Amino acid sequence: MGGKKIRSSDVTYRNILTKSAEIFALKGYEKASMREISAAAGVSLAAPYYYFKNKETILFQIQKKGFEFLVENLKTVVESDKTPREKVRIFVENHVHYFLNNRSEMKVIIHEYEVLSKEYQRQISRIKSEYTLLAEGILKEYFKEHGITGCNSLYAIMSLFGMMNWLYTWFRPKGRGNHNTEELINVILNIFFEGVNYWKKTRPAEN
Repeated sequence: MGGKKIRSSDVTYRNILTKSAEIFALKGYEKASMREISAAAGVSLAAPYYYFKNKETILFQIQKKGFEFLVENLKTVVESDKTPREKVRIFVENHVHYFLNNRSEMKVIIHEYEVLSKEYQRQISRIKSEYTLLAEGILKEYFKEHGITGCNSLYAIMSLFGMMNWLYTWFRPKGRGNHNTEELINVILNIFFEGVNYWKKTRPAEN
């Protein structure tokens, strides 16, 4: 970033990130240009370079900001006095709402990770791992409270991510489909809880 300390609340900085995400999501990172980004953001061609070293740095910041936001939200959930089941619900609600409210960013996060340099990938991977570990930790609390044994917590939490991470491709709460977000969250949670509860100690023995 031009050697200057930039506040994340800087309106121009945030606008460039938002417009970049929209363009990357629409055209793909490789086909997008800094000229298109500056035009979409309504700034001079030089302006993005004031905030970012290059186009890859913009992509990196989009991914970094997204995961950092999710991690901080989840830390608050982990540290709360909610029950494990309530924590899982809040985690799912926060994740789903963030993905649906930031569709372009989420598409970029999912599809454009591989184009980042190895160093940028390492940093993003570290934040993603922290997010996964926090979520898995909540799930382990639920397992302990409900006597669930024999269920691989990593497999379970990654399966839950699988249900949530592709919602941007088909779920439309407004307009086409007229889908209901709260109903969707309930479906995800019911499928998930019923699934992991298969491993409860008290379940009847199979014939």
